[in-house]
Amino acid sequence: MAGSGDADAFAAVAADEHTIGIASAAAFLKARSEGLAIVAFAGCYAASPVEFFALPDTKLLLPSDLEGKRIGYMRGPELSAVLYEFVSKNSLAQSKLLPIESDDPLQDLLNRKIDVLLGNLDVEGQELARRNIEYKTLSPASYGVHAAAAVYFVQEQALGNRRSLEKLIIATAQGWNAAYADYDRTIPIIANSIDPPLSRPLIARLMDAQRGYLRPYAARFGELDERRIRSLQSQLLRRRVLQRPVDLNLAVNYDILKEAYRSGAKNLTRDEP
Repeated sequence: MAGSGDADAFAAVAADEHTIGIASAAAFLKARSEGLAIVAFAGCYAASPVEFFALPDTKLLLPSDLEGKRIGYMRGPELSAVLYEFVSKNSLAQSKLLPIESDDPLQDLLNRKIDVLLGNLDVEGQELARRNIEYKTLSPASYGVHAAAAVYFVQEQALGNRRSLEKLIIATAQGWNAAYADYDRTIPIIANSIDPPLSRPLIARLMDAQRGYLRPYAARFGELDERRIRSLQSQLLRRRVLQRPVDLNLAVNYDILKEAYRSGAKNLTRDEP
């Protein structure tokens, strides 16, 4: 079921215990803190695909280059959390930053209403590439910010059928393994399935870039990083994005992923395809 954001995913899961949602880790924690009975059980990415984007004539080489610039991003807790941590980790002067929440930061970047866009490689990065617009990036991960990525989540009641969730993880991991094992087979399938269309060379380039977020070195597809989730919650509490702490022992289930990899051990490995 397609949606336009985290709110759509929460609404769909709340309405049907058989629905599986995907949302940013920050939005998931906020929804759980506000009383929504949902549980995360796997990661959509093992590492966050959030990047800073700028057009070629904008200087963007170091964290300090953000000072004095208008930084646009979509409304919501995910990107503001990354920006907050990036500023803190790199000792930037908050008074010199000009953060701007926007409903369409990509268009704002193209219209020169902002200087830098904070967004996702698989969303804004893909759209810039599709339009054949040159851009440069600055990676938060290269400067100490290892943010929690989006998560798969379900209603608490859905945990009564854990085997179906384990099968989803196994099937997803096997699908990605197969996709990366044979580009000649995979890319035509993707090219014929997406709208707006992307050229086959561009799909290959985007898949290469996405691989590092799906499964970084020594990680597995679907991996949840407990330390990143706990660190994110601490930050959201300090900033009062969360009014009360979430019991992460109840909100995040790590056993489903472990059991999926145990039961699918013959087909799921840590080795790159």
